[in-house]
Amino acid sequence: MKKTFAILTCCLFCLVAQASLEVGKTYSVKSQKFPAKSLFCKNSSYEIGAEIVLWTETDVPSSQWSLVYTGDSAFALQSVYSGYYATPRSQKVGGSLRLNRVLNNSKLVFIPVDEEEGIFHIMSRDSTLYLTVQTGKDGETPVWSEKIDDSDCQRWKMEEVEPKPIFTAAMRDEMVDNYLKKFAKRISSSSRTFSYGGWGESEQLEVVLDAYESTGNEEYLKMATYVYNYFNTHVGNSWDKLVYKDAYKWYGHDFNDDVMWQIIAVARLGWLTGNKSYTNVAKKNFDVIYKRAYIPFTGMMRWAENSGDRYGTNSCSTGPTEVAACYLGMSGCGEEYFEKARDLYSAQRKIMTNNMSTGKIWDSVVWDPETETVKSKNEWSSTYNQGTMLGAACLLYDHYGDEQYLRDAKKIVSYTKTSLCNSKGVITACQNNDGDLCGFKGILMRYVRRFVLDLNQPDYKAWLLTNAMHSYCNRTVEGVTASAWLTKSTPETASNPFSCSTAVSAAVNAVLGDVVKNGFDTLQIEKFDYHSGLSVVDEEGRGNNRVANVTDGCWVKYDNVDFGEETARSISIDISPLASNITRSVEVYFDKMEGTPACVIEPNELDQAQPWYTLFADITPTTGLHHVYVRFNCSNSRAKSKVDQIRFFTEQASELETAIKSISDDITPEADAPVSYYDLSGRRLHDAPPAGYYIMQKGNQSRTLMKR
Repeated sequence: MKKTFAILTCCLFCLVAQASLEVGKTYSVKSQKFPAKSLFCKNSSYEIGAEIVLWTETDVPSSQWSLVYTGDSAFALQSVYSGYYATPRSQKVGGSLRLNRVLNNSKLVFIPVDEEEGIFHIMSRDSTLYLTVQTGKDGETPVWSEKIDDSDCQRWKMEEVEPKPIFTAAMRDEMVDNYLKKFAKRISSSSRTFSYGGWGESEQLEVVLDAYESTGNEEYLKMATYVYNYFNTHVGNSWDKLVYKDAYKWYGHDFNDDVMWQIIAVARLGWLTGNKSYTNVAKKNFDVIYKRAYIPFTGMMRWAENSGDRYGTNSCSTGPTEVAACYLGMSGCGEEYFEKARDLYSAQRKIMTNNMSTGKIWDSVVWDPETETVKSKNEWSSTYNQGTMLGAACLLYDHYGDEQYLRDAKKIVSYTKTSLCNSKGVITACQNNDGDLCGFKGILMRYVRRFVLDLNQPDYKAWLLTNAMHSYCNRTVEGVTASAWLTKSTPETASNPFSCSTAVSAAVNAVLGDVVKNGFDTLQIEKFDYHSGLSVVDEEGRGNNRVANVTDGCWVKYDNVDFGEETARSISIDISPLASNITRSVEVYFDKMEGTPACVIEPNELDQAQPWYTLFADITPTTGLHHVYVRFNCSNSRAKSKVDQIRFFTEQASELETAIKSISDDITPEADAPVSYYDLSGRRLHDAPPAGYYIMQKGNQSRTLMKR
């Protein structure tokens, strides 16, 4: 009997294989009757017991299934997203599939349909029931039923797909590009709008800046400037006024927080580009609103001039004022702006957080001006109030180095993750798809990224990735996701651009690289954590990105570069001849981009015959963990100027250059001689080195230190 069973098992395995199914491959399981629909974990849930439903295919991990052979003539479908199995809830008519972690409970039988490639009946393991669909509506639950002759409702197409187990840069870019394609309305050649005004448009401008900041894609910077141009056309340079017309609505006459969100966005635009015109207009309006809204005896900011109580102060006006002041201070507007941010933060901390006892940021209080005491308060907590005070804590810690800000930031993030998320870390608060609340979560994501990178908190990187991936999984067929990304978006729920911007923020603020970098590994110039004024290009279309359009004052920053106990003594930078000819100097700073640099490289004009050169210089001997800045000072801007990568060495620059020269002197290239490879010690390599190695390439025309 055992022999017979083994033969049947082998035959079934072969039968499935012949029908183009392969164990270990990943598939989209599509209905033959409704070919645009596939099996999907409801709401992309990875909770045990989550229902498997039919949904329009959106090419996401929660609709991808890996085929697992159970070893006894049956198979299982394992979710790429959760790792759990599609399991029959019961073996009876009307039963459905649910997620389960136990493989032995998840056995299914796949019976090929004659003469139809890749088409199968899916049957329950211990019965003759067939997985069946009827209506084809999104969210329909496929159920087990008796066989229906020649019915497509019981036939399933197993379509092989490339699995997407982790959130990637390609997914991030999809989310940005799909959002812009759907919601960026073209007004003229140089102006765009998402929402025709309001603080939501300011926040959407910030999301586009997030995309530029994290990718260096110049198209995103152009979009940000176009959105600002449309605002400027209707509102001008003074933002404390009412503009109410169909083309644009702005409530700067009343709501101080609305203006402050715009100030943050434009101050960031100046900080990211080095364009002082943005910084100056942001500073001008900050000064106006600060003077108008600051209530001295509270130490905080008034929410509104006409709406509500004039002695109402809240986190959504005070927190953004702190952040805006920090950006102005970072942009060279003076220490006084950091001081304003510090004093506001201190008052908010005392009044709105109970001295940061738990990390919960209260929403608002109303004061009695006669007694100068709190008359009433609202202790409700939201993602944007958590986010802006977190942002202020991060920026103030970066400037002052006061450990209190670091402790506060940790409490704020811990409270948010514990109290405003589910057990998996997916945000459950602020699930609205319209109104003000729909835009809150994007603000939180922005400053959690700063917390992870600037404050070296790698344990929270996974939290950002979880929300980015979940929002990606719950996108619509147009590739956009509503703010309530805990559940699957539909064309109806994902129609508000403000709401959908939050998922884009989750995507672009997800930290994809290492939080802590090995100080002696190659730092690809385009894999910065922050930058100003640069654009990343892939000239060959092969993913070989470089930084181009090097302009005066532009810079890149790498957070948490760890040299450990070894001493870094020199640096190299790969630069194109054209870039070297217009670059007066390259400055390297540790921790802060101020004072005396650790190194200054002054390129001489290089021969245009070679596309790349590697320049060396000694640095201030350095150990331990640092933020690294590289700034370029240029005579002008050239579209073709390029920089590729930097690397630190334990040797001094003269030692490296001597090693290179000795290699060059020892070899006289012959005509048509093959290229040979050498390491920095002069040892010849038998083969081309693997990625990440620095070598000497030698041949008839080239003697340049380069990276393979």
